[in-house]
Amino acid sequence: MPNIEIITRAVILDKDKILLCKKKSADYYFLPGGHIEFGETAQQALERELKEELNIETDKIDYIGTIENMFSENGNRHHEINLVFAVKPQNHSSISNEDHIDFFWTGINKLAGESVEPIALKQAILQWLKDKKLFWGSEKEI
Repeated sequence: MPNIEIITRAVILDKDKILLCKKKSADYYFLPGGHIEFGETAQQALERELKEELNIETDKIDYIGTIENMFSENGNRHHEINLVFAVKPQNHSSISNEDHIDFFWTGINKLAGESVEPIALKQAILQWLKDKKLFWGSEKEI
């Protein structure tokens, strides 16, 4: 039975750079984070994911927006809700603790030219970096 995935994502900035994530098998980037497990708040899930993937502890997490995304990948249909947070970490790391993903710092001024999925999220982040206003967006590729 199809289900809706709830994802929590982090916008982590370090001066003029933003942290991006990439599956080793993929040709696009996404924001760090992951699935919310049953019984977990979005903030708890994000803290857990950042600790598991990057060994990052957080000082501050602020909700900044939501992006709905519907897409197909490897013949599977997905429908996800991405809850996005600005995260102030205690330490800045890009060293992955996971074998299947890597993390990269990229210049904020280069973000528009990067292949970041979902596209609606990349566009919302670019706007948020300018105006710091809460955002909502939806993308449907199915």
